[in-house]
Amino acid sequence: MKILMSCKSLHALMLSGSFKGERMPADNDMVDFDGFQNLRVLCLVESHLTGKLPVWLSELHNLEILLLSGNEITGPIPSWLGTLPRLFYINLSENRFSGEFPKQLCRLPRLVYEPNITSQVDYTNYEFELPFYFGPVARNPNYYLSSKISSYPSTIDLSNNNIIGDIPIEVGQLQLLLGLVLHSNNFSGIIPDQISNLKNLEVLNLSMNHLSGIIPLSLASLTFLKEFNVSYNNLQGPIPTSTQLQSFNASAFEGNPKLCGAPLPNKCGRPNKGIDEDNKKNNKDMDNGLHQLPWFYISSIVLGFIVGFWGVCGSLIINKTWRYAYFRFIYNVQNRLYVMITVRINMIKRKP
Repeated sequence: MKILMSCKSLHALMLSGSFKGERMPADNDMVDFDGFQNLRVLCLVESHLTGKLPVWLSELHNLEILLLSGNEITGPIPSWLGTLPRLFYINLSENRFSGEFPKQLCRLPRLVYEPNITSQVDYTNYEFELPFYFGPVARNPNYYLSSKISSYPSTIDLSNNNIIGDIPIEVGQLQLLLGLVLHSNNFSGIIPDQISNLKNLEVLNLSMNHLSGIIPLSLASLTFLKEFNVSYNNLQGPIPTSTQLQSFNASAFEGNPKLCGAPLPNKCGRPNKGIDEDNKKNNKDMDNGLHQLPWFYISSIVLGFIVGFWGVCGSLIINKTWRYAYFRFIYNVQNRLYVMITVRINMIKRKP
């Protein structure tokens, strides 16, 4: 690596499978690092490199494509990756990266802003003398076998690592991103609704994580998706209806037992058998209660009438002394009311 640093005009460094278990060139080995200043492509895939991502890579201000998949690099993904002004293709898959998805990665200038000055436009049109590839050519020859850098899709691939935490909502700022590949990690939380801001997105793979909640309805607005996969998470609810999402195979949604709707075979709106039986039992009990309710009220009224009426009137009929006392009390009350009303009327008449 140090020998090649003296090649000031080097634009592409591709040493796939060249180290086999050696350590990633550390910062201590690059104390006087001032090389690779014109490097556009760095490819060290399938080399089983160990160690952490060195800081000297942050000095590669012209780097556009970074490929470090298939190694054993550890530690968190450094935030300074988000400061590289030209970087638009990152593949750190099949490593041992840990920690969370750095929010700074959602501010990559090349993926946030359209090129608006002549130098940037010229830079994106750069073309190598010979075509090169850095992935499975059979998947898409137009992307993976070309001499023009602009032919390669803007991508962030962090799959097959140990990344934890939520997918940051700031990912919605990467409006020029074409591929977001985060499968086979330990992401949790929900799928951010802000992903729907990525109107140019062609690949979205969030499978084999621990994501929960629903699939946001807004994802139905992503009309350019060619690959979509959210299988083997903890998602639930209906799959948003759109011609785009329903065009994918059921395998893109499998492994989410509470997910329903096309293209999955289980339909929405049908409770499972246990819940259905409980609901029927509760409804039956409620119906029985409604049928029994009027009879309860009727019997209570009849019993109250019998007790009240015969408790008072019955005692007056049977006991002569109580009967005389009762009628005497009624007579006295009647006389008093007559006197009070008469006096009140006379007082009103006397007023001028």
